[in-house]
Amino acid sequence: MGRVPTVDEWVARLSARDARAREEAQEALEEALGSGEAESRERTAWALIQELGRPGTAAASPILFLLQRGWWPPQASLTGSAVQAVLSMLPRMEAGSADLEHAALVLTLVCRVDASQLSALEGAFAHPHPSVRSAMARVVGRLGQDALPALPWVLALLDDEESVAISALESLGSLAVLAPDVAAPRLLEQVRRTDGVRLYLALVSLRGLLEELLLEERAVPSLVGLEPALLRALDEPEPPIRQESVSLLGLLGPVSPVALAALRDRLRDESPFVAAGAAVALLGLGESSAEPLFLLKGQLGLASSPEVQEAALSALMSVDPARLRRAKGMLESVVGDTSGATRVTLDDLLASLD
Repeated sequence: MGRVPTVDEWVARLSARDARAREEAQEALEEALGSGEAESRERTAWALIQELGRPGTAAASPILFLLQRGWWPPQASLTGSAVQAVLSMLPRMEAGSADLEHAALVLTLVCRVDASQLSALEGAFAHPHPSVRSAMARVVGRLGQDALPALPWVLALLDDEESVAISALESLGSLAVLAPDVAAPRLLEQVRRTDGVRLYLALVSLRGLLEELLLEERAVPSLVGLEPALLRALDEPEPPIRQESVSLLGLLGPVSPVALAALRDRLRDESPFVAAGAAVALLGLGESSAEPLFLLKGQLGLASSPEVQEAALSALMSVDPARLRRAKGMLESVVGDTSGATRVTLDDLLASLD
């Protein structure tokens, strides 16, 4: 039996030309990094961090993969060195690459055990390379309560180029319920002035925030101008945007006659998901017309395709049962004509309305 390589030797093999040697090194280091022996774990992590921070290293990709996969919890004594090593690598990474995602995950792990390291990231939010700014936004969005001091840095990135702004918007959505008075106006601003992916993400985040606040019976921030912004979004060509818009209108209540008319128009939307969402929104708003119930009943019927049935079920399941009491009679009338998963879901819905 030959001599077992040292940790440093395994690390050196991560950049070997031979693929088998690289695989063996990665397996050995992953085992050492996740072992129960504190000394072995720390020695392995330190060797990986040192190599990651070495100028010209060819092993950045496997090291970042190993650290984000198996380094938990990071040793407090190594968090500062890890942050500096990762930050030194970020400018060389391509936007959207696996390496960039792994780097963001490593920084997230570090900041979860040592929140003080978050301050070391502040300068990276203004880094000239957009991939670095994007990664920083993603880190903050994953830290929960500890990330609130960094929320202003994320807000500043909402006006950045598209890829960075999208990461910032996703993180703002993740943190919104922790700071609704700050997040809600900025999400509303995005709904008013963006389109495409950014508009969709803003709508999703705003809906998630309002649903959470209503569920917890917390005060909803003032959102002056949201209704006209949603009416504008109802004319967007992308069905998911229209679907989020009708759902949000259903949460607002009361809405204007113009909004009610717009929701009734969407009962005839080409997308069954938008149409079903509009029907449920109208029911939640207390709409007296039988048209929403008629639409949902038709979508749930045996003659409808699985996709159309799914649209109705998805819309019905997405809202508080208390807002769907007017649909109880309709659900009872169709449940006997359904079978399989649709029948099970309808039975569950009816039970929630009792």
